[in-house]
Amino acid sequence: MAIRSIVESDLSGKPDAATATFGLGDTWYEIDLTAEEQKKLEEALKPYLKVGRKAGKTAPVKKRVVPETTPEERDKIRAWGKKNGYDFAERGRIPKVVMKAFDEAHDIDRSK
Repeated sequence: MAIRSIVESDLSGKPDAATATFGLGDTWYEIDLTAEEQKKLEEALKPYLKVGRKAGKTAPVKKRVVPETTPEERDKIRAWGKKNGYDFAERGRIPKVVMKAFDEAHDIDRSK
């Protein structure tokens, strides 16, 4: 048994269409067009493509790196930090300087 997939044009409903992708602003679009319709789209865009330039890739969003710690370990780090003279909030993120000092004092390497 063979399964045949037919892609129809989103404009005309004609068969043998293919997906075309284009962008405008921050939005990308996909549309199924026949070869003739795709050619018309390219012709319509030609003046803009001729004077336009390809956009560079946007910088990826920097992923925030948070050390893997358990609630118990965070409590231990907070207690150690307070005992060793670090001043920071009882709740929220433990300052990097405290984490670094704790790790160095306990010979912990979190870079793995």
